[in-house]
Parts: sequence; C-alpha cells; structure tokens
Amino acid sequence: MTVGLQNLSNQNFYGVKSIVPPIKEQIDIVAHVEAASRQIQNGLRRARNEIELLREYRTRLVADIVTGRLDVRQAAACLPAEMSEEEPDLDEAQKDIEDDGDSLDDEAAE
Repeated sequence: MTVGLQNLSNQNFYGVKSIVPPIKEQIDIVAHVEAASRQIQNGLRRARNEIELLREYRTRLVADIVTGRLDVRQAAACLPAEMSEEEPDLDEAQKDIEDDGDSLDDEAAE
C-alpha cells in the first residue's frame, strides 16, 4: 500500500491534470533563469581565471627563488623562532612580496 502516491499506469498517466503558467510567464521565467545563470557563469569564469593567474604567479615565484633572482633570507629572518597555531600576520609578508615584486619588475625592465 502506498500513501500519497497515485497509481500512474499508462492507462491513467495522460489523464493527470497539471497547472502550467501562461506562455508569457514561462518566457519571463526562462529569461530570469538565463540572466541568473549568466551571472553565475561569469563569476565562475573570473574565479577560474584568477586561480590560473595565482598558479602562474606561484610558479614564477618558485622559479625566481630557485634561480636566486629573489632572496628570501630577509623574509625568513623576520619569521618568529617558533610558529604558533594562530594565523600569521600576512600584512608584513604581503608588503615584502610587493616590495620584492617591484624590484623584480625593475630588473626585468633593464
């Protein structure tokens, strides 16, 4: 015995009545869904692009460190002797990265 479900055999399936919105409303719904989907797709595309750019930056940064174009000893000297489980202060590290990035851009321009 089933509760709340109708027996929808082939004989009575096409006899089931349903509510369908008017064509104008259907068109409006589709337009709204497409617009919302477009915004989501644009956001996803931007996020993927940013991720790719960050990966390229990371690769470049590692290559510069390995080849010696970027000296990380100064940044390493600023690290605390014992790392705590708390969040590190990223402001100082970000400033160092930006300063080093500017000097790399100057060297590349020469």
